[in-house]
Amino acid sequence: MASNYEQLYDQSRKLFLTFDQEAMISWFGLEHDREALYFHILGQRARLDRTDGIITCGGKRVGFDEACAAYDVLSRAEKRPKLSGRWVSIVDLGGNTASYHAEKLSPRIKALEGRTEELRNRCRSWGGMEQRQGDVSFVVPLFDFFPVWVQYWEGDEEFPPKFNCLWDANTLDFMFYETTWYARGYLFNRLSGEEGQL
Repeated sequence: MASNYEQLYDQSRKLFLTFDQEAMISWFGLEHDREALYFHILGQRARLDRTDGIITCGGKRVGFDEACAAYDVLSRAEKRPKLSGRWVSIVDLGGNTASYHAEKLSPRIKALEGRTEELRNRCRSWGGMEQRQGDVSFVVPLFDFFPVWVQYWEGDEEFPPKFNCLWDANTLDFMFYETTWYARGYLFNRLSGEEGQL
């Protein structure tokens, strides 16, 4: 029997296929051919099959977090979405799950301690632009057309290490609030070099 994740993955894939792919191509400037749509997700070139909706990177089917984020972002808009250029916290976007997710992620953030140069290099490899706030601070292209600001602070005697994402104020024109957590989970997994679900 399929897990809840697998069922949601499959539902999202099938729903995606009901949307206007030509609008997606126009709005997001997607590379495309008759068989597939192409885009980058954190520096990896993804292929989305236009017939069955399956997303692959390097010939391998992508995981739940990145797939659901991609399906939502590409099919969410009812008109061409635009970035505001203004950064806000996840709390500013609305919803009430921020504290739950922060608590769930907390033990894994500790594993990032002492790895700041590795994390910086990873962000640079995605085409990230370094910022000043935080020990590791980069605006990275989650998708070619949608950046996220990643921040990490090393812990000390008074405070534990901290991982944070800032979002464009118009994020909810690109994706549902809940989808930000799929995107954040994928981003953290890639940053930390881990696999699996949050």
